Formats: sequence, structure tokens, C-alpha cells
Amino acid sequence: MPSGTELARPFLPSGDFRTSRQVSELRLSIVIGCLTLLTVSQHFTLACSASDDEFVWATSLIADRCAGCHGDENPAGKLKLTGLDQSSIAALRADDLWKMFKAVDAAHMPPETEEPLSVADQQRFSSVLSEAFRAAAAEMKTPDVGAHRLTRLQYNNAVRDLFLLDRDIFELPEKLMVRHDDSLRRGLEKGEFPAEVRVTSNTLRPRPGLSGVQPFPRDLPAEHGFDNQADKLTLSPLLLESFLRLSVSIVESPDFNSQSVGIWNEFFAPPDEKTGHRAAIEGRLKKFLRRAFRSTVDDGTVSRYADHAEKVIAKSGSFESGMKQVASAILCSPRFLFLFTSNSDDEKSFSRATQLSFFLWNSIPDEMLLDLAESRALESPEVLAQTVDRMMADPKIERFLDAFPAQWLRLENLFAATPDAAKSPYYLFDEDHPASSQMVLEPLVLFDSLFAENRPVRELVDAPFAYRSDFLQSWYQTDLSPSRQLIDQITKENADRRDRQMQLKASIDQTSQQLNDLLKTAREEKQATPDASTQDAVVDLQPYAVWEFDGDLSDRMGRLPLASHGDVVFEDGAIVLKESFLQSGVVGVDLKSKTFEVWCELPVLEQRGGGLMSLQGPDTTFDAIVMGERRPNEWISGSNNFQRTTDFDQAVPETMPGVPLHLAMVYRPNGTVQLYRNGESYGKPYQRPGILFPGDQSFVLFGLRHLPAGGNRFLNVRISKARLFDRALTTEEVRLSFEGRSRDYSEDELTALLGPEQKQKADELRKTLTVSRQTLASAEKPLDDGAMQAEIRRRHDQQLRAALHSDVFRRQRRTDSRYGGVITNAAVLTMTSGRSRTQPIARGAWIIDVIFNDPPPPPPNDVPPLNEESLANVPIREQFAIHRSNASCAGCHSRIDPLGFALENYDITGRWRNTYESGARIDAGGVLFRRESFQNAEEFQTALLKDERRFSRALAAHLFRYALARELSPSDHVRIEAMVPAAATEPTRLRSLVRSVALHAFAR
Repeated sequence: MPSGTELARPFLPSGDFRTSRQVSELRLSIVIGCLTLLTVSQHFTLACSASDDEFVWATSLIADRCAGCHGDENPAGKLKLTGLDQSSIAALRADDLWKMFKAVDAAHMPPETEEPLSVADQQRFSSVLSEAFRAAAAEMKTPDVGAHRLTRLQYNNAVRDLFLLDRDIFELPEKLMVRHDDSLRRGLEKGEFPAEVRVTSNTLRPRPGLSGVQPFPRDLPAEHGFDNQADKLTLSPLLLESFLRLSVSIVESPDFNSQSVGIWNEFFAPPDEKTGHRAAIEGRLKKFLRRAFRSTVDDGTVSRYADHAEKVIAKSGSFESGMKQVASAILCSPRFLFLFTSNSDDEKSFSRATQLSFFLWNSIPDEMLLDLAESRALESPEVLAQTVDRMMADPKIERFLDAFPAQWLRLENLFAATPDAAKSPYYLFDEDHPASSQMVLEPLVLFDSLFAENRPVRELVDAPFAYRSDFLQSWYQTDLSPSRQLIDQITKENADRRDRQMQLKASIDQTSQQLNDLLKTAREEKQATPDASTQDAVVDLQPYAVWEFDGDLSDRMGRLPLASHGDVVFEDGAIVLKESFLQSGVVGVDLKSKTFEVWCELPVLEQRGGGLMSLQGPDTTFDAIVMGERRPNEWISGSNNFQRTTDFDQAVPETMPGVPLHLAMVYRPNGTVQLYRNGESYGKPYQRPGILFPGDQSFVLFGLRHLPAGGNRFLNVRISKARLFDRALTTEEVRLSFEGRSRDYSEDELTALLGPEQKQKADELRKTLTVSRQTLASAEKPLDDGAMQAEIRRRHDQQLRAALHSDVFRRQRRTDSRYGGVITNAAVLTMTSGRSRTQPIARGAWIIDVIFNDPPPPPPNDVPPLNEESLANVPIREQFAIHRSNASCAGCHSRIDPLGFALENYDITGRWRNTYESGARIDAGGVLFRRESFQNAEEFQTALLKDERRFSRALAAHLFRYALARELSPSDHVRIEAMVPAAATEPTRLRSLVRSVALHAFAR
């Protein structure tokens, strides 16, 4: 393994590292004076060989600006800058030098409470410090990565590639995006990402893997968000047992068969009879083991596995079983489960190939990569570059994009967000598909597109376009209320329904009038015929429905037959109801003016609230003849919540049970309600606003006040006859009916009196009426204002839900500078918010960690949290100003707070707002790096990218850490600085940066 100096020197700017011991010690003593704070360097590579005068100047600067806080008594940060001796100088580490350099370079030192260095002094001081750091780093050896096991995603991919399996082996919720088309392949081939892609997030509903296979527990992300860090991937006895069970369950799964396994015929299928089992087994195992163990395999190892396979075959009589068991044994071998680095010349090239493969493919090397490793051709820079190019063009590069962007951006945290439903009702309005399932896709598709097109890294922050679904477009650009277009559409539909209904009703009225005119002569003839018993003339009141209860529940008019519910008894031409009721179908005609008429007897008077005859409409709206609900033994006209009910003044309570009664409740057009008892007015009538009972939603009840049945709504009653009128009877008509001087002539009876031509005409009119009424009953009804608003909301929610379920994301040119890139998207802004309010500190910490690769230290244990209740009326900036008054908090918060407050215009789910709920205007202004001032989020992003190399270096450092699966060493930082120099004339491009990381991280 080359030394740190050999590895770093080819990528460093020219400089004289062969300085005297005295100058080296002076450089180190200067660096002690810098505090350990966090941000990426801008001027690191500007420093070449600094002169001795520069170090003397720096020493003077420390004495002048730093000694006050870092003196002999209680030095700040426990860092004493006076009386330095040789032992303290020798104890300094390059890691500390790097952190100290960054603190000065990012203007965090001197602290916020003191006058900052001038730009010239800051750059000069940074240059001196960078020289000292490079000198220290050049003497250090690059650390090796310790042996560590595979992550779940790596294990899944390795098994899939090993067996050429056509599906995942278990659920992978950590895979945040699933691509449903070949957009990535086309984008890589053409250098132009498609304008429309199909993607979903199955994290909350992971796709199943092989039947019967259970995954081992998920790996928690390390400090920097990546789950592949070697020092975290240990193997406990319990986890080892899980791997043993897992390896068996994979090959024994019913889904693991010749249709799903691509190497089935060449590995599991019995060999030709001419070929001996032993030779076939060893030949198959040698190739298989080489891929599984990512290295050459000696004959002894092949022989031991072959022996095991032969024993199983001999015992079971099945070649397939033997090969399955040996495959299972290989899957739980440490050489498959663990990634190793080796200092052996023979194994070093395989280690490099394996690291490279797990960086770019998250899986094992393919045969071509293993051949290059075995021949040690990968040690050639040219071959390594060609190999990296081949691997990045392979479809398996999708697996790098499955893992790195989501972990870098910490996007899995989004699925733990639970915004207050009162503040964001549409976030969880579909529990199976929360808004997060679409939000998470936007930054991931953006990363895919920038990678495929090799666009500048700066566009991760300030992208000129976005890929969004219709749902996300609505989320950002509308207030999520129904559109004017939808409102107008439903308003027109409702008007059309009303017109159609009016036309049908007019046609029915006209046809009914024609039929009545045709039957008029027959009716007059009937009415003119004296009653046989009284010799008095009779009147036809033309009821809408007549029920005579003579052994059945039919309607004499043929319109509204009844159905019984509960036990009913027919007795002497009447029906007895007790804890039971009768119900009609829908009445088929709108009723506002109406009359209920009933001949009945009450066996018991003490009944409270039972209904004799009712008309019930939508939403339990009803009008009814009700006994004793307000005053004992008195009749009232019941209605829902007494809305149209009052007592009949001067009404006389019933006093005798079992007395025959004739009751007629009349509802007049002006809202007057009057009850007649045995032909006489029952108390005084009263007036209340009447309502329309729609014919298609209203039905008649007997023996029940209203549905649902139960409680005191039943009436114990004996009913001998009842009639329903679609008009209000006059007092005279009620009297005639009570006196028995009315008759109910059905249309059939009257038609029988007509001549042949008139009968035919009547039949045609009745058929027309039947069709028209059926059409009216089935036609969509117009909505009232409340129902129409509900329909608008329902249709709007339906549209949003359909958009939420869509997998189509389209490329859209960025026209709103408030949104775009990986910082100002709903996913990041939501996951860095609290349940009910934004959290500027969480957002600022995310930016400083993810964007600048400078995570802040954990807060001190002795700092009390903000008392949010006592500060409820204090503006949020002032709340955190109070928090910063604690000296332990001030240092970090002076860096974090401006970054978080820059995003305060975005609410808890990433939607723009100009004011807080209190009405106070939002102040999103601040200063970045104590140099670049901004007033809002747009200016903040502009300020951030004025030094885009800082962001590029930070991203490169994240990539390096992910590639190497360990913390970065000083020599790593030197290589990163060489990859992204400060004086570059061309923008750093994303795919090129990944390529450069692969080349620098795994160079010889």
C-alpha cells in the first residue's frame, strides 16, 4: 500500500515540503490558535509554500486576536495559546489542523462578538493554515477500511447478481424510489433525460420479495447519514443466526426456481449423464465461489464445498437439493458476508475491485472486473479509468442512485414527519398515500437527471428545471382549494341537472293533466252517482296513495306498496303495529304541500314520541303525526329537532284508549300546519317555514317517527286505512272524508268507463308517464348550495387523490425562483419541521451538515430547552436570540440560525407563506459566512452559490466518505481539494465528480 505522501502528492499543487524543523514547528504552533468549527474551505489550494515571514505574521495575529480568550486562565475551548512547548506542538494532529483551518476560512473565527478579520487577512491566514495542514497530512498514512458486513441493500443486490435473480429477495423500504421505465438508461445513452418519467415510492408499502424470506434488521445510518460505514456494520451472535436462517430461506423459497433464477440450468439443474457429478459440481462451484467471494478460490476450498454437495445429493437423491444446500452455505460464509481490505499484493487488486463495485453498483464485481483484478490490470490508471467509465454506463449504476442521494439528503426522515392535520389537511388525507410518497421523489428524480446529463453540481441547489407530478405542482403553486374551472364546471352541471329536472317535471305534469282530462268525464259520472246507502253524492279527492290494509300492504293507486319490518298482524280489516313499522319506497313526487290521513285506534294512550304516519327525507329530515312527545297524550306534527314543530294551542289530550280516530295532518303552501281530529280542527293551526321533500329521496313510514328505528320512536297502534295527498286538503274536504263521502277511484276503475279509442289513449299516456317518472327518478338531481359545495370539495379531493396516486413526473422549466433544487423542496422542508411549527435550527443544521458537510456538535447537556409556552407570544427570532444568550450555545447558533431562518417563508410542509399565523411578517434575512447578506430564500441560494466550489467540495467529501465506507482522513481531504480546485474555470459536473471520486478513492 503506498504511503499517504505517495498517494497525495500527485494531486497536490506544487509546494516545498522539505522545510526546516524550525519552520514546521512554527507552522504547527500557529494552527493551535484556531478553534474547531465547521465549514468547507474556499482557499485551501491557493496556498503554495508560505514564506517564514507569513508564519511570523500569523503568530503575531494570534497573539493580537486570540490570546484574550485563550490565555492562561480558563482558556476558551480548553485551548491555551500562551506558553506553548515542544511536547504540545508534537501532539497536534492533522485532523485538528483541518478543522481549525475551516473555522478561519469560513469566518467563524474570531467569534461573532468580535470584529471579523478583513477579507485580505482572512485569506492570508487561511493560506498559511492550509500550508501547515498539507505538510502534516503528507506525513500520514491513509487508513484501511476494517472488515465489515454487507448492508441489506448490498446483500440483496449481491444475491440477485450472484443468482441472476429476477426480483428482490426481501422487502426494501430503504429503497425510496422505484423506476417504472428505462428513463435512466435512455438518459445515460443520449445524455438527455426524458421529459417524462414514471416513478413511485414504495417505502410505506414495500414490494414483497421471495415468499418466506425475512430480512435481517435494517442498519441505522451513521453520523453522516450513510448506512455503509464500516465501523457500524458489526455482526452480533443474534445477527449471525439471522444470516444463517436467511441463507436457507432464500434457496428453499417456492419463488426460487427455474423461472426466477437466471443461473438455474448452469448451476442447479442436473448435469448430463456423460458428465460425472463430481466434475460438474467442482466446475460449477469454482466459477460461483469466485463471484461470491470476490477473489480467486483455491482448490481446497472448492473441494470442501463439493464434498458437502455430494453428501447431500447421496442422502437426498436430488442434485438440486445438494446444490441448494451448498449455495446456502456459501451465502452465510464470512467471505460472502464481509468486505475485507488486504495488504497482500495478491489480494489488493481484488479489494480495490470489490470496493469499486460496491461504490458504483452496491453489489459484487462482475466477471470482467474480477478478471482485471486477477491480472492486476486495475493498477494501471488507464485501465482503472476505462473500467470506471464502463461501470458508470452499466444499468447497475442505478443502484448507486438508489442509495447515495437518498442517504446524502437524509430523505428517509421524511416518512417520520407527521404535520398537524389542522394546519396541513392534505398531507395525510389519503393515509395509504401520504403527500410524502410524492415529495420524496422530486429531489431523487432531479439527481437522476443531473447525473444522466452530467450537469453542473451547482444545479443541485439552483436547478433550472424540476421534475414534478401534477400533485406536487398543485402543492407548490396553488392554495389547494378547488379551482375556478372546477367550480364553474360543477355549477354548470348542476344548472343542467336543474333544467333537465324541470323539463321532465313539466312533461309529467302535462301528461298527467292530459290523463286527468281524459278521465274527467268518467270521474264526474262516478261522483254524480249517489251513494247506495245514503243517497248522497260522493267526491273523489284524488289521493296520491291509498292503503286499506285488508290483508295486504298494497297501494290502491298502484304507486307505493309497503314493506313490513318486525312482527305485524292483520286483524279484521286493519293492521296492528307494536315495536314494528311499515316503509314505502321513494314517493316519486316532490312534496311540500301535503296531507297525511289515517283511520286508527290507540290501544294504549301513555306513549311518548311514537309516530303514526311520517314522511322522511334525506339526512333524517321528517314530518310526522306524533303522539305525546311534547305533552302527554297530545298529537303534534313532529319534525327533525322540532324545527317545524310547536304545540297546537287549545288541543285536548286523548282520554280514552281504543276509540276510533280519524286524523288528517294538513301542510299548506304558506307553511301553515293544521291537524283535524274526527273532522274538527285539533287546537289552533300554526305557521312554520315548510320544506320540500324530494321525491327521489323521501319515503312513507307507519308506526315509527323516523329511521333509524329504536327508542321511543315506535307507536303501538291499529290502523284500518291511510291516505297520502300531494296537496293540502281544505277543511270541507277533510269533513267530507271523515263523513265517508269521499271515494278513491283508481285509474283502472275510471278507464273501464271509457270508449275503445279513449282507453287506448289513456294506456299511451300512462306508459309515457311511467317512462317519464322512471327517467326523472334515475336522473341526477340538482344540489342545494351546501350539497354543491360538498360536491365541489369531493371532486377536488378526488382530483388531488388521483394526482397523488399518479406515477408520472414531468420536466418543468423553473419559473418560480422560490422553489427548486435539493434545499427548497417540500421533502426537505417538511422533514426539517416540527408537527405544528417550523424548526429553523433543524433546517439550519441540515444545511450545514448536508450542503456544507460540516455537522455541528451535539448541544451541551446542561443547556435547558426553550420554554415554548412562556415564549408563545415572542417572535421566533427573539426566542432563539434568548437561547443564544447562553454562551455554550452562541458559537454554533451564530452559524446555524441564519441558514434556518433563510427558509422561514416555507411552512411545515414546504408551502410558501409571507406571514406567520399571528399575522406577523416573516423576516428571512441574514448573512452567510459573515460576508454575503440576503433578504429571502432566493437571495440566500444566490449567496450560497457565489462560492460554489465550497458546495462542490462538500459534495465530493460526502461521496468520498460513502465510497470508502469510513471517516475521511487528512490525506483524503488533500485528494478532495485536488479534485475540486478553487481556481477551476469550468463548473464541476455531477457524473464527472462521481467518476473522479472513484478514480481518486481507489487509485493505486
